[in-house]
Amino acid sequence: MPCQAHLGEVNASKAEFERRGVSIVVVSFAEPAKLVHYQEHRRWPFTMLADPERNAYRAFSLKRLSWFQLFSPATLMRYLKLFREGMEREDYGQEDIHQSGGDFLLDRKGNVLFAHRSRNPADRPSAAELVRQIDRLRSAQAR
Repeated sequence: MPCQAHLGEVNASKAEFERRGVSIVVVSFAEPAKLVHYQEHRRWPFTMLADPERNAYRAFSLKRLSWFQLFSPATLMRYLKLFREGMEREDYGQEDIHQSGGDFLLDRKGNVLFAHRSRNPADRPSAAELVRQIDRLRSAQAR
């Protein structure tokens, strides 16, 4: 559910990313058929890639979360906030709640320019923070 909320926030700021020439790619550990079903339902305007073997997760050092990380006070507060806002949990089958996520900015060569590895499901940079990082990186490259 926090992942859905994060994608919603990024989607709401999609024009800011596009204005900066940044493409958004979402990598999921879901099987391709489940990801197709998910995308048919959600219709996110992003490229969605299936990585059921989690090769990208290993390459980006995205770890498995402990029970304490999964049910940390920050995570529980995030879930409570999302439920209050009317967000419902969607069931897409066997989800691995222990797999951490992350947000990364890569250059065209695949070099990691910014990395945020989530410490719990609620730990995501805001879309505004991602835009600030893009601007910071552009500014540093211009020097």
